Amino acid sequence: MTRRPVDPLAVMDRNRMLLADAECYAYKTVGGQDLEAYVFHGHGEAPASGRPVSVFFFSSNWDNGLVSQFAPHCLYLANRGMTAILIDYRVNSRFASVTPVDAMSDARSAIRWVRANAAELGVDPAKVVAAGGSAGAHAALAAALLNEFDDPQDDKEIACAPDALVLFSPVLDLSRKGVGWDRFPDKRTARRSDLMRAVRRRMPPVIILHGTADRVVPFENSVRFRKKNWWRRNPCRLKTYEGAGHGFFNFNVDPRLYELTLSEVDAFLVEFKFLPPLPDEEGGTRLASDGRFRRLD
Repeated sequence: MTRRPVDPLAVMDRNRMLLADAECYAYKTVGGQDLEAYVFHGHGEAPASGRPVSVFFFSSNWDNGLVSQFAPHCLYLANRGMTAILIDYRVNSRFASVTPVDAMSDARSAIRWVRANAAELGVDPAKVVAAGGSAGAHAALAAALLNEFDDPQDDKEIACAPDALVLFSPVLDLSRKGVGWDRFPDKRTARRSDLMRAVRRRMPPVIILHGTADRVVPFENSVRFRKKNWWRRNPCRLKTYEGAGHGFFNFNVDPRLYELTLSEVDAFLVEFKFLPPLPDEEGGTRLASDGRFRRLD
């Protein structure tokens, strides 16, 4: 595994300078072009088994997206002692003739890369959290639920299913009642990629954060997904944000909702022992920011 220098100017988005705090690696090469992983190492003393790690897949409609979208989340989790990684995956704006199948393949490759290089990254391969927004959330969850769409170059002996999932406004339903089914190569592939149909028992724990006024991905799909998991006794938390739209959780959209959603994610990771509890003197949740903590009102 070779570490690469980060060229912030090569990442054309408003948060590009946030990537200067990350180490850059190529986790996969497709058609002579590298796909990159940006690693934010956790702060403080690491457990003997390695740090828990969150792997983020940016929001997209499989057309475009900002690899640095979840950089603020990574910086927060690094302050909490967790390693956090931003994953670049294939979208149509930068790769010709790609489909959602390629995004799912890249997500599976990325999680396998993290586990294969756990020792060098200093992470615990048994504590991998996959996180994502919209189509990125679909790719992350597909790695847990679907048993196909592997890259032929992947080592399939390495598990690609994450140990927990954090999903923001996720694409879940690929039927005609859902969204995105027409982006797949054919109806059969869309049906095989429909996560609503793939729910089973003994899934990793999931938290979904979704606004009720989402005009891109129907909020009702997350309600249905949560109910399917409830019937199968899978831990699935649905956090509802009344009147919020599709990208409500982003730092540059609404800092208050960003902090509220991050607080929910922190509590979820504490509940399932990916992070230690972090109470303040009054027992409330504290958020990390530039090494300091403050309470959410």
